[in-house]
Amino acid sequence: MKEDSFSQTAQSFNFGEIHAVQERFHFLIKQRLMSEYEKTPPLFPWESELREYPAEVADPVGVDYSVSLWNQHLSSLKVPGLLPEPVLNALFKQCQSIVLSPIKQGVQLVRAVESLFPAQGDMLEPIADIVLVPTYRSDNETQTAVFEQVNQLADDYASAKPEQQIALSMMAAKEILSAMTLSLSARSPEDSREWVTACGILKLSASYAGANPVDGNDTDKQLRVSAVLPDSGQIRLWDGNVEKRAACSKPGSLDLVWGSLTPAKTCLLEVSLHSEETSLRFVIKLEEPLESGFVGA
Repeated sequence: MKEDSFSQTAQSFNFGEIHAVQERFHFLIKQRLMSEYEKTPPLFPWESELREYPAEVADPVGVDYSVSLWNQHLSSLKVPGLLPEPVLNALFKQCQSIVLSPIKQGVQLVRAVESLFPAQGDMLEPIADIVLVPTYRSDNETQTAVFEQVNQLADDYASAKPEQQIALSMMAAKEILSAMTLSLSARSPEDSREWVTACGILKLSASYAGANPVDGNDTDKQLRVSAVLPDSGQIRLWDGNVEKRAACSKPGSLDLVWGSLTPAKTCLLEVSLHSEETSLRFVIKLEEPLESGFVGA
């Protein structure tokens, strides 16, 4: 009885016809909306009038945007080249963010790798002290022993113990940070770096010397930065308050001169290329007061 009653009720409401009417109604609504959008397209929140955007933007020939141009150089470094690519990329990104931080080297190493080893926080500082031992000792045997350990892990990073992975990552961070640091002092008034990219070699040099060394006035000393870019781009020098910029519309040389900089100063040198979305950061350190009468090259 119940089944017969349900069948009669379904037939009286004619569910099949109702469904067909609903589909037709939805189709007409969709067609009407599409017609309205074609006549008067909706605007984005930041638009005040209708604009046309290019369907696609052509990438420069030979540039692979899936990997940063800056990452290519990392594989040529002694220790970083031993790390798996995902680990190395994450480490490089972190080093770029802390290169200007006014913190001790051991703290820098901890900051560089802490996001890679969130569960081993208690191990980071002791391992950083061990990794920095070659910095404080000129013991060739110590340095050789450290690098032998690195080479043993090179082909099997994934199965290494956490403390071994941390040590290797910190050594890589130490080398990356060194590659991004130009140090100037009275004894070493010039420094330079080269960075290999898919576009070519980026060359940087910095010097700090007296503009008029005869009077021995520190305020006359100038920081000179020269860059050879493999692509159009710009360089930016910044000390936390003041900045200077230079740009070129094609591959070539750029120069910046900054006077009246005090010794023991740290500046950020940022390099941007047209073919790379992110900039490459270096730090220039004026490590100690320069001697009066010093003449740079």
